[in-house]
Amino acid sequence: MKKLLSTASFIFFLSFVPYITQAQVTPEETDVIAEPQRNKQGSFHFGVTTALNNTWIFSENEEQNNKHYENIITYKSAPIGLVIGYKFNYRNDVQIEAYISHQGQDFNLKAHGNGTGDKIGEKHINLTYLQVPLLWKFTSGDATRFNLHFGPQIGFLINGEEVNEITQAGGIKKDGGAIPVGTTVLAHKNKGEDLTQNRGGLNNLEPNLVLGLGLEKDITDHLYLSGNLRFHYGFKDFRDTETVVDATTGDKYILRYNVYGGIQFGIHYTL
Repeated sequence: MKKLLSTASFIFFLSFVPYITQAQVTPEETDVIAEPQRNKQGSFHFGVTTALNNTWIFSENEEQNNKHYENIITYKSAPIGLVIGYKFNYRNDVQIEAYISHQGQDFNLKAHGNGTGDKIGEKHINLTYLQVPLLWKFTSGDATRFNLHFGPQIGFLINGEEVNEITQAGGIKKDGGAIPVGTTVLAHKNKGEDLTQNRGGLNNLEPNLVLGLGLEKDITDHLYLSGNLRFHYGFKDFRDTETVVDATTGDKYILRYNVYGGIQFGIHYTL
């Protein structure tokens, strides 16, 4: 009888082992075990990106100054970039990027002020930066998920120039005479390269603010694709002197700075 009771008691105890074991695992531990790799806390992710942007040079001019230019919608690329990020939890992570960004804008030069009259040439502002943003990213945490990201960015000028190309003589009068046909380099990263042109200089650093919305899609537990809409706002004149008089048109610029936005695509690997 004692043996039968002991056997029954042992079987009764075994029947509760699964419940006891489960009770010893906290809800947090259960979630971590069940979560896929993308939601793993304390994980790193790496990626490569490419982007196409609509780029602008915003100008602040005095009202009394002539404006012989007309904006041309300009598209430039950010052909290659690298991303390194750290995920604190499945909703929050921080990432730093480094990418080459072609910026600037093209303009039609017009014969009269306020951008009127015949086209007599073009202005080209071509700038290339190494952009380094530090971004905080908040995601919805699903296999297909949305994200919001924002943060500061610093740009390091690699190359750049501002050029006027006059193709039609007689359109703009300056100092009593007509501006001749020809190309004038108004500013260059290496302004002392040719002392005969009296070039202006460009700022080597550009602070920005970045705001973006994106969509991410898992391919595997470790690999995902991203597509982001990004907006970048510059805070500093791209020229090294804030107030500049155009050497050919005579237009006076008080402040000109970079603003651009576009779409970025990437592929990322999560450790």
